[in-house]
Amino acid sequence: MEYKVSSYIESLPEVESALAAELRSLICTAMPQVQEKFSFKIPFYHYHGMFCYINYLRKTGGIEVCFCRGKDLLLAYPQLQQNGRNMVAGISLFEMKDIQRKSVSEVLHAAAAWQVEAWQQKRSFLRNKHS
Repeated sequence: MEYKVSSYIESLPEVESALAAELRSLICTAMPQVQEKFSFKIPFYHYHGMFCYINYLRKTGGIEVCFCRGKDLLLAYPQLQQNGRNMVAGISLFEMKDIQRKSVSEVLHAAAAWQVEAWQQKRSFLRNKHS
């Protein structure tokens, strides 16, 4: 899988490739137990279930790091955007300084903590509309 992820990142335009490589490093450093997979033609990271992914924004350029349980973090981290998604929320990055400016590392750690808590509580991703 590492080869496919590396190939994906290297195939991106220069700025996006650098952003994706930096995000990959942040994710893998923050959570050494993370499993990197190539799913749905993009890099996915599994940490107590599906945790996050890195996506190239073809229409606008840039990279989005998306958190699979991101909806639960919206109040604390307004830089997360759902963009019409039910559960996933992400941060769009267009230049390297966006990683610091948008506190990606802080969001990553908070999302990881929530991921562990949700896994321990056996919380499903989508809640029943009638509950």
